[in-house]
Amino acid sequence: MKQTELISTIIEAEQQAQALAAEAKRKKLHLREDLQVDAENLRKRYIQLADERIQEVLAQENEYTDTKIQEANEIHRVEMEAMEKLYSENRAMWIEKIYTTVVDPS
Repeated sequence: MKQTELISTIIEAEQQAQALAAEAKRKKLHLREDLQVDAENLRKRYIQLADERIQEVLAQENEYTDTKIQEANEIHRVEMEAMEKLYSENRAMWIEKIYTTVVDPS
């Protein structure tokens, strides 16, 4: 092989190596961009799932709170009815007792 042919072969091999290196660099950059897009999509999906879970928990907590408020209101209503009944039954006696204690203690 002549020296010029050898140099041409070396130059051609170098050009091919540079082309392969450039292609590898381009693929690496493309893969990095794809990875960033995938990571961003994954982050958005996790945020969406977290938001959905938060809404579920809020709905459950609101339902629980409403139930507890209704239970407390019912207890209050029953107790008020009992107090009103007790007042109705004992009103006259209590008025008389207060009157005799305060006004006419003899």
